[in-house]
Amino acid sequence: MRPQRSTARCGSAHAGIGVGPRRAASRSMSWLATCVLSAWAATAAATPPAARFTLSNGARLVVSEQHALPLVAIDMFIDAGSRRDPGGQEGVAALTADLLTEGTERRSAEEVSRAFDAIGAAYSIAAGVDFATANMKFLSKDLAAGLDLLFDVLLHPRFPEAEVARRREATLAHMKAEEDEPGEVAERAFLKAIFADGPYGHPVIGYPDAVRKLTRKEVAAFYSQNYRPDGTIISVVGDVSASDIRERMEKALRQWQKGTAVAFQYPPDRPATATTVAINKPITQANIVLGHMGIARDNPDYYPVLVMNFILGGGGFSSRLLDNIRTKAGLAYSVASFFTPNKAPGSFQVVMQTKNASTTDAIRRACAEFERIRTEAVGDDELNDARLYLTGSFPLKLDSSAKMASFLTQVEFFNLGDDYTDTFKQRINAVTKDDVRRVAQKYLQPDQLTLVVVSDLSNVQAPTAPVCVETGSGGGDQGTGAGGHKPAPVP
Repeated sequence: MRPQRSTARCGSAHAGIGVGPRRAASRSMSWLATCVLSAWAATAAATPPAARFTLSNGARLVVSEQHALPLVAIDMFIDAGSRRDPGGQEGVAALTADLLTEGTERRSAEEVSRAFDAIGAAYSIAAGVDFATANMKFLSKDLAAGLDLLFDVLLHPRFPEAEVARRREATLAHMKAEEDEPGEVAERAFLKAIFADGPYGHPVIGYPDAVRKLTRKEVAAFYSQNYRPDGTIISVVGDVSASDIRERMEKALRQWQKGTAVAFQYPPDRPATATTVAINKPITQANIVLGHMGIARDNPDYYPVLVMNFILGGGGFSSRLLDNIRTKAGLAYSVASFFTPNKAPGSFQVVMQTKNASTTDAIRRACAEFERIRTEAVGDDELNDARLYLTGSFPLKLDSSAKMASFLTQVEFFNLGDDYTDTFKQRINAVTKDDVRRVAQKYLQPDQLTLVVVSDLSNVQAPTAPVCVETGSGGGDQGTGAGGHKPAPVP
């Protein structure tokens, strides 16, 4: 199918209304970049051309020259995610990342903010599970100022006591608010149930008791141990020269020396056990998470698992779970399944909300769909729709300079290869109906499911483990989807 042009939408945009001249220019450039890169992504057949270097301090650098517009986007992965949180200090990775923009050795927090604003830069620094991220986008004429500011923040943070206390209290307030969100409560309980005290077992934001005890000492120690160049990937996309960027990076990072931190070692996988966790809250709808351990990103079955999950519950209105539980039975407004393929095996989850009284019925229908996709061949239309969507939506990962930078960083982090765009399409299109059933049998384990239900337990009898045996895996209307919009695929 020939890609459709979208120049009409680009031509009708209005940029810079009601903002200062620098912000107006920045927003105008962002709009133009989206248009140009969208056209590039729509017709691209290969991974963005990029030069790769290893800097003298061990940091990995990826540069993609894109000269259509005077923009620069930088994306960084640093081996300082929450998997590195010491026991009893859950949340220190997130707090450390939050504090990086709150003052450096030569800039106060206010001066940092004004410096970003002065060049019209968009920026973000945050901790994830496997890594911390730092990204920034600005006009190429401000390259020197942008790099100076970014690396001042990353390399010379002060962690002022007052800012540590302020951010800590803000984090605790956020956690308090999350206690009133049954979906968040269910997710935290689910991760704890399947990962226990492992590196993926706690939320990135941490636990209240642990965060309450964090001080500048713990933050500075975490930064010193984990913010190291030999665990860092830097991607630069835009109106730059690869050789010039390499020279600038060597100069800017020459004082950032390798540390002594060893490569992260994941603990052995825990034996899978079926568990039911019921949490009482005075609410009218049950929030349900049903799942177990999933796969790592480097699993060779990643691509057939993507297709299988799209058919099962990742394909929006065309997915079996939504069709059965919402469209046919009217039990839930939304239901979806997904895998979180991290550096190590993440989770597989089905997430849904339903009336307290229909909790058991909704779970029974999910179990029926697990059984069906494990034992019966999927339909030709289901398979073709999944392959078409997953390959057709792939260019959306590359429709802006910021997305392109993030894409290149992920390709490097997960060692996906320079030809990943081509191989992704080939591997998805190679998935067969037998592959779908094979991976469903291998990676969907009804007898190992953990069930978390957050609801008014006076009106709900949560099934006991093993859930699909307790509720019965048969029954429930069967059929494929009714069409509709589909969410973006798993990255």
